[in-house]
Amino acid sequence: MNKLIGDDDRDEVRRLHAAGRSRNQIAAAIGRSSSTVSKIAADLGLPFTGGARVASATAARQEDLAALRRDLTARLYRRAAANLDRVEATEYVRVELLPTGDTVEVISDHPPAQDERHHSQAIGGYLTSAARLAEIDAGTSGHEVRSMLTDLAKGLRAAFADEPEGAVDGG
Repeated sequence: MNKLIGDDDRDEVRRLHAAGRSRNQIAAAIGRSSSTVSKIAADLGLPFTGGARVASATAARQEDLAALRRDLTARLYRRAAANLDRVEATEYVRVELLPTGDTVEVISDHPPAQDERHHSQAIGGYLTSAARLAEIDAGTSGHEVRSMLTDLAKGLRAAFADEPEGAVDGG
């Protein structure tokens, strides 16, 4: 049976974290699993960043990923624009397969409805993906929102922890 996390555990995690101990060192010291230490640390708002030895590598990796996201975003916008240009062109060229197995180029003033629908779906997919990548760089992705909500919940818990039990606002 799992032992409940108590105030003593929280205090000890806080103390050892402040002393610069790693997650695994804290887990060994308090006789808990590293995942339990991670949970306690997250509840207390204490980060485990991997220390100075990996901070520069982490920062470099994050910058590499940001550059890749920017490149992918630009490529997705170019693809969306190319599809839109094709749909809006004065001539629409498509290839049709004849019953004989031969192919023929067909030129028309506008794309058939099915082709336009496919282009529209592709454009929407490219733009949605580009917007998601841009949200990550802008810090407005779902992960960031969840982090803000977690911080809000912690703040509310802390605020209500100061209230006497059973206190009711008469407001």
